[in-house]
Order: sequence, then structure tokens, then C-alpha cells
Amino acid sequence: MSATASVQRQWWLVAEREVRERLRDKGFVFSTLLLLVIVLAAAFLPGLLSGGTDRYDVAATPATAPLLAERPGEGGDVRVEVRTVADAAAAEAAVRAGDVDAAVLPAASGTAEVVGDRNVPSGLADVLSARVRAAQSVALLTGAGVDETTAEQVLTLPPPAQRLLDPDAVDPFTTYLLGLAFAILFLQIVVIFGYSIAQSVVQEKQTRVVELLVTTVPVNQLLVGKIVGNGLLALGQIVLLVAVGLGGLAVAEPELLESLPSVPAAAVWFVVFFVVGFAMLSCLWAAAGAMASRLEDLQSTATPVQMLVMLPFFATFAANDPGTLQTVLSYVPLSSPMVMPKRVLQGDVGWTEPLIALLVIAATAALFVVVARRLYENSLLQTGRSLSLRSAWRRAA
Repeated sequence: MSATASVQRQWWLVAEREVRERLRDKGFVFSTLLLLVIVLAAAFLPGLLSGGTDRYDVAATPATAPLLAERPGEGGDVRVEVRTVADAAAAEAAVRAGDVDAAVLPAASGTAEVVGDRNVPSGLADVLSARVRAAQSVALLTGAGVDETTAEQVLTLPPPAQRLLDPDAVDPFTTYLLGLAFAILFLQIVVIFGYSIAQSVVQEKQTRVVELLVTTVPVNQLLVGKIVGNGLLALGQIVLLVAVGLGGLAVAEPELLESLPSVPAAAVWFVVFFVVGFAMLSCLWAAAGAMASRLEDLQSTATPVQMLVMLPFFATFAANDPGTLQTVLSYVPLSSPMVMPKRVLQGDVGWTEPLIALLVIAATAALFVVVARRLYENSLLQTGRSLSLRSAWRRAA
């Protein structure tokens, strides 16, 4: 292998070293597993918490038990088991003892009342009220000369049919939640890996390991290796999280994917935008690390980079609905990775718009790389104190 080829491969050796070091880090492994658990919980918990059938035991006297018969076409997620007791006193005693959830007793007005201990679950109260009203209505109608079959038909008339003018419209709340998930994932992964890059650079400076590294690896190759190594890990993590999230939705909420066929396409675009966005910002994190001399100084040198990530993230909250602001932010390089996938999800973009936004991010990334490379090369071997942005820019390489 020629000397030129050997030098060109040095960035890959640095990248491999970064990958090995991160994979050995228990904190990195734990955070990845934690994120997977959070993604799966977000996919499955809503269905688990809202699903299932609520079952209740209700006490009734011989006078009120006929009022609690299940009505035709009642359905729903509430099931009622009626227990007939001797009298009202026995029913109230069962409620106080917690043997039943409620009781339906004769009222002084000649109707009926629902009795609970501290409260009556709202779903149960609705079902009991509907059954009592229906039974009493049938009794009144039959007493007025209407036959029982006709009375039952009147009470079981179906509700008005629904007709949607735009049945394929995307639910804004669903797109808001999925768009928020994209933005949080982008912010989380970029900050975690970006800060890791900065910490790695500072630690190498503080331990003077970097002085040994630059004797065999050119500074620019060291920068590229750090970005590529961490970028590969970040890409692997984001692909894993997105795949698990889509798989979880396919199992837990299949109707959601059916109603939003753009979800897989938006997820793919999100991964693509993440790669380019990470490349745009990671070099700045490396420069922030090079400008610090100790880990204690990293917070001050990394603050500008954090603002470049946090401010666009909060700006996305002002662009929940389609409109001019959302369109503009989808082309702004720092917010585009968080906003453009949301617009793809909403289905209001052509296939050329994400490509144009990617080109804008790529051009910005090229500019950031030039700036970060100069800051990184000028600061890497400077020790003793942290450098200001102006000092790092002007210092001779």
C-alpha cells in the first residue's frame, strides 16, 4: 500500500477507534436500550391503557333489577354483572363493603337512583343511566298503549349516519405527535453524539494523547475520523429506533398506518435528513471540544453549538400547522431535518421539495466544515486556557 493511500485510510482507523470505544461504553449501551424502551412504550402504551373491557358488579333490588337488563345493540367497553339482593339496605351494605361498584335502588320519586361509595366510575354511570332510562321509557310507552316491540324499536333507532367531505385528510393531532417524535429524536441523538465528540476531543487534549496522535495522523484526518465514527453509530441508532417504532405501530396501531400511509415515507426521509443534518453539526461539536482545554470549560465553548440545535427545535413548535412559517422552516438548514419530514407526513410536499431542502443543508454543511476545520486545527494543540471564537479563528495553524 502506498504512503498516500495509507494516509488517506487513517481517518477510517480513527473512525474504527471511535466506534470501538463507544460500543464498550456501558452508558452508551444503556442509553440505547432506554431509548428503545421509550419508543416501544410510545407505540404500545396508548392502546394498552385505552383498550380492554371494564367489568363492574352492581347490586339491585327485585324492583330495580329488571331495569338493568342489557339493551339491544348496547356494545361498548363496559360490562355489568347485576347482583340481586334482598332490599336497599343490603345493597348499600354491599357498596360500603366494596363487594360491588355501585347499586341501583328505588328512588322516592318513583324512578331509580345510582348509589356509590365515594364515587361511581363515569363509564359505569353512563351505562346504568342509559339502561334505566330505556327501561322506564319502554314502560311508559307500553302504558300509553304502544306495543312493546314498537317501543323497543323507537328506543333502538340508529344514530344519524356520518359522511366525511375529506375522509383522507390527515389527523392534525396525530401528525403533531409524530412530528414531535421526529424532532425529539433528532435533538436527542445529535446532542448526545455531538457532546460525546466534544468530550472525546477535550479528553485527548487534557491527557495530551492528541499530541501523540497528530504525530502519525494529520489533524484533518483526525477530525474526519471522529465525525465518521460517531456518525455511523448515530445512524445505526436512529435506524434501529425508527425501525422499532414503525414495527411497534404496525403491531399496536395498524389502523394508524392504514390511515396515514405517508408514515413510512416520512420515516425514510427523516433518516436521510438526520444523516445530512448530523454531518452539518458534528464538525462544530468537534471544534467546540478543540477550543476547550478542560472538561470544565466545555460547557462555555459548546453553548453556541447547543443554541444552533435548541433554537430551531423550539421554533418547530410555532409551525405545527401547514402554512408559510412551516414551509419556510422546512428549508432553513438547522430546522429542516425536524420540519420537512413532518410536511412529508402531512402529504403536502412534492418529491422535489425534500431534495431541494437536502441540497440547502448540504451546502450549509460544506460551509460549516470549512469553518469548523479551521477552528479545530487552530485550537487542537493549544493548551492552558480555553480559546474564544475570535482567538481560535485568528490563531495560526
